[in-house]
Amino acid sequence: MNSNLEYSITRIHNSKTKLVMSVSGVGSQSINWLLSIPGASKTLLEATIPYSNESLNRYIGEVPSQYVSKTTALSMAKAAYIQGTQYGNNEMDIIGVSCTGAISTNRKRSGENQAFIGLWGSRLKYVAHLILKKETRSRVEEEELVSTLIVQSIEEKLLGTSEISLELNESESVSIDEMEYSSDLDSLVNGHISSITSAGPDLVGLDKNFEGGILSGSFNPIHRGHIELSKLASDILEAPVAFEMSITNVDKPPLRSEEIKKRVSQFEKSETVILTCAPLFAEKSSIFPNSTFIIGNDTALRLVDPKYYANNVQNMYTSLQKIKDAKCNFLVAGRLQNSEFKTIFDMAIPEAFISMFKAIPESQFRMDLSSTELRNNRTRL
Repeated sequence: MNSNLEYSITRIHNSKTKLVMSVSGVGSQSINWLLSIPGASKTLLEATIPYSNESLNRYIGEVPSQYVSKTTALSMAKAAYIQGTQYGNNEMDIIGVSCTGAISTNRKRSGENQAFIGLWGSRLKYVAHLILKKETRSRVEEEELVSTLIVQSIEEKLLGTSEISLELNESESVSIDEMEYSSDLDSLVNGHISSITSAGPDLVGLDKNFEGGILSGSFNPIHRGHIELSKLASDILEAPVAFEMSITNVDKPPLRSEEIKKRVSQFEKSETVILTCAPLFAEKSSIFPNSTFIIGNDTALRLVDPKYYANNVQNMYTSLQKIKDAKCNFLVAGRLQNSEFKTIFDMAIPEAFISMFKAIPESQFRMDLSSTELRNNRTRL
């Protein structure tokens, strides 16, 4: 390892950013280099080498159309980032780092010798594409060049500059494709992250796992019914309950930042609030697998009515099956509808999905309040 490389890795270790790395064989020398310089424990949370196709498929949760590609590098980097968010807190800056490539081997191989290095952070999406000239370097030399580019990319994105310079041959090149978002909300609205979790108005973290009860709503305003329902649901489920608010709606533009802050400010620090861009329960289920959605009977009725799926029964079944596959279900509170108190026993639930719905008895919870009625009285009545 040359002195510039050693200096760059020391700078990385002295930064506050934490790394989770995933390299599919090519570029694995970069992990060894990072570990060989004192301070690695401050930087590297985890390193994984999903070397076989099967291992990589499991790591990113899908079978890519091409294993050596920009898309796969980003999928790997995102999976690494998501893994890192489960270790960290809101004060920890986490970057997922990936590499997928094809370099010289002991068999004849068509296609270019190349590598894609991906970086993924809460506001960052970055890919460096290295094209190598065939038959001019040994495999060891190509591996060293790819690993050097990985370290250089990390250093530049973490610290702005790098002391490392790549020595490329004629017809070899590196191209960069990157996107940086201006804020966490910007990142959420653009689908770069899936959720923002806070304790009341205080940020807890981004893309945090949550399993328990999910009470979704616009909370405009929050009222006593929401609070009491969440407490009862927590007792029934014997699990924590979070309030979830989608800042996008199927038929409306995203909520403005000021309005989001106003609604989140209604919650106490003891209450978990999660922002998403998932207005549909089929979308929510992919973010919150193994969770229970706490809903009113009026919402449950829409879930099993083809009218809300463009009168397409198959679309309704597909949506419900996606929720079921995510091992999610529903805890349903009765609601006053057309002057009558209705429960799930007044609904026609398709037989395949009956087990997903559980009723809260009227004797345990009934509160004929709505946010619409309280819109002009923004208190926790």
